[in-house]
Amino acid sequence: MKKLHYILLIAVALLVSNCDTNDDGFYNNIFVDIPNLVAIEPHASTYAVGEKLYIEADFSRYLSDGALLDIYKTTGATQFAFSYVIEKQTNATTWEVVTVNDSQLDIVKGTAQNGSYVYGICEYNATDETYEYRVGFPLLSSGTYRMSFGYNSDSLTKVELRSLSPATRLILNINSLISGLNSGGYYNFTVN
Repeated sequence: MKKLHYILLIAVALLVSNCDTNDDGFYNNIFVDIPNLVAIEPHASTYAVGEKLYIEADFSRYLSDGALLDIYKTTGATQFAFSYVIEKQTNATTWEVVTVNDSQLDIVKGTAQNGSYVYGICEYNATDETYEYRVGFPLLSSGTYRMSFGYNSDSLTKVELRSLSPATRLILNINSLISGLNSGGYYNFTVN
């Protein structure tokens, strides 16, 4: 009888050790690194009250990470999502998230929602086969500000664009290095 218990224990141990704990494989997540898909416009250190800080993305469905990728065909996604946060310094060590009503965002291309962070969606343009986003965030008061893209990301200096793929398709996560961020992942600027 003890022998049967040991055999069952070994069988259970083998079954448990062969379980896949890689959620990315289970959910069909793939990751690529492709720099400079998102930009800050205009790229300046000082802005005036009333100006808008634009975040822009306009990238082709055909990208290269060493090999040519057709991200539209692979994912079936007509949208890629990313997020960013704009904060204002309230004292020497404290930063407060800046929020505005969605109606105050200047949405030129794509879609955006603002809450504790801006949730941006690049929309697929079938005419020129690109994913597009251009949204202006209004700078309503003077002060010291910073913006970061790491709210829903594991990286400080990269934007993570995630395909909003249909349920049966691959989910593509594009980690895109963005210029103008410091080593802490912040774009610092002043509004006068």
